[in-house]
Amino acid sequence: MSGQERTAIINGLIVDGFGRAPFYGDVLVFGDRIEAVIPRGGSPVSGYDAKVVDVSGLVVSPGFVDVHCHSDLTRFAYPGSESRITQGITTEVVGNCGMSAAPVGDDNAAFAALIATIDVTPGSPRHWSTVPEWLEALDRAASATNVAALVGHGSARHAALGKAQAEEPDIGAIADEVRHALEAGCVGASLGLMYAPGESASPQELAAVGEEVARAGGLLAAHMRSYLAADLGRSVGELVAAGSGARLQVSHLRATSAGGQFADTIAQIDDLRQSVDIAADCYPYVAGHATLLQLLPSSVRAAGPDGAMAFRRKPSILAAMLEDAGWRPEQVIVMKASHTPEAVGNSPQAHADPWGWLAQLLIDNDGLVDVAVESGHWADVDLALQQGWVSIGSDGTALSEMHQSSAPHPRSWGAFPAAFKRMRSSGVSLPSAVRRMSVDSAERVRIPSGLLAGNPADITVFAELELDGQASFSAPSRRAVGVSHVFVNGEAVVVDGGTTDARPGRLRKAGASS
Repeated sequence: MSGQERTAIINGLIVDGFGRAPFYGDVLVFGDRIEAVIPRGGSPVSGYDAKVVDVSGLVVSPGFVDVHCHSDLTRFAYPGSESRITQGITTEVVGNCGMSAAPVGDDNAAFAALIATIDVTPGSPRHWSTVPEWLEALDRAASATNVAALVGHGSARHAALGKAQAEEPDIGAIADEVRHALEAGCVGASLGLMYAPGESASPQELAAVGEEVARAGGLLAAHMRSYLAADLGRSVGELVAAGSGARLQVSHLRATSAGGQFADTIAQIDDLRQSVDIAADCYPYVAGHATLLQLLPSSVRAAGPDGAMAFRRKPSILAAMLEDAGWRPEQVIVMKASHTPEAVGNSPQAHADPWGWLAQLLIDNDGLVDVAVESGHWADVDLALQQGWVSIGSDGTALSEMHQSSAPHPRSWGAFPAAFKRMRSSGVSLPSAVRRMSVDSAERVRIPSGLLAGNPADITVFAELELDGQASFSAPSRRAVGVSHVFVNGEAVVVDGGTTDARPGRLRKAGASS
């Protein structure tokens, strides 16, 4: 924002993000801060020299905070972050699922393979190696959104092991990498226990990471070892054991098979919350997005792409493993396959030998293929969305409509509006729904949020009855509807539903006021 300008957002239904009852009034913004929140009948804003934005009939809320996304690299390629701001997101938390864009370590090729699933803009230049350099790049990048970062355990482990990639990792060196990242400004760390190398980490190694996070007061988020309904309870228990007293976050809480155990997991976490600081995030879809490797047996996927490539000359064995995973061909859609882009968006069901086609695809792409798998249940989605300790995390990415190198999951463009609609339809109150899309997530990583004087002016204005996601697998980049205005650090990035050229986003660090 040029100079210290005032903006008066008037006549809106104010939902402050803290769960309090809504009220009609005005929000006064001065520079990059909220100067005042004025209930109707309070001091009139007419006495201020301000640009007036009349939002009669609309909800004024804190900007939405995406506690789980993967814009580590796309933030640089798509500074407009259209997929984020058009659904009301003003702050993203990156570095999830054990994968962060730093530390890079000594072996660039191996690191590129490790984070391949979050690298959907491979042509983007990267001018960093260490976490401080990456955080500085995130802060300096022209972007429409704010960002906070977790350090991925997998990335830290890779950097600690170096080119030798020793079979027995130096747990102390891994802990050092995590500690240095937290000291540099990361708001916590993440585990990817279904990905290489996190899947092969010992309990002692995971606990060492948890101890560093707990000592720093950060968040430990986890893509758990298994989301099969029968395994969820054990997976949650493993996270608690690794946590070492840190604040814990179950990433994308869901179940990927039937059996009724999901309700048991909800009850398990409810009980744990009496003595453990644990919460979760979820997205409003039954189809997930992961690497094709995750459909393979643990012994193969723990070795990463090299594990799959061991079957290069025996694709029939690889095909049998994929078929034995228990999914149906029509449940799978190819989302990314860099060497065979013609396969993106296709389903193996269209092929005479569906699993053989997928196996060959994996081989042709050096083990690096992403897929969407319809694997959840709407009843479980709604049960998760009804829990007051579950916030919204898209598991998506900052993109523009021009993105071509992979097929986006609809959650990148529509997770928050779609979640809002489902929450409201199932009886979640307006204040609670807004709180779980904003302040709750911000508090998990200790960054400021909420319509409160002195807070950063990150504000979303929307039509309550119109807010909804429109993206689908057939039209994954379709913008959400219902978002009217979005302000980031006091600057308008969305006006009357259209995006602007403003790029006011900043890096948020834990405990900092900006």
